[in-house]
Amino acid sequence: MFNPDVKIKPYWEIKDLSQIKEPEEVAREFETMFVRILMKEFRKTLDGGIFSSSFSYKMYMDMFDMQIAEVIASSDKLGLKQYILDAIKTYEKYSAGE
Repeated sequence: MFNPDVKIKPYWEIKDLSQIKEPEEVAREFETMFVRILMKEFRKTLDGGIFSSSFSYKMYMDMFDMQIAEVIASSDKLGLKQYILDAIKTYEKYSAGE
């Protein structure tokens, strides 16, 4: 289940979407952010136990969510990236005549 092609980014390296030029990369980064936020919201519903209020626990879980989001987004199983790319193509198709 381990995919060696998935690049693990450092916790502190977050590329701004405005710096990305290719639609494929923008769509993948958006999907990654979406999954990360979704997981973070899901995690709020869970009881983390006695360590859930510690800074180290919160930081570890945030890093864990980031990596899981990267793996899910790079698997192309969610389909959000393709949906975004299709929407961009449709927009370009109908806005080219203006």
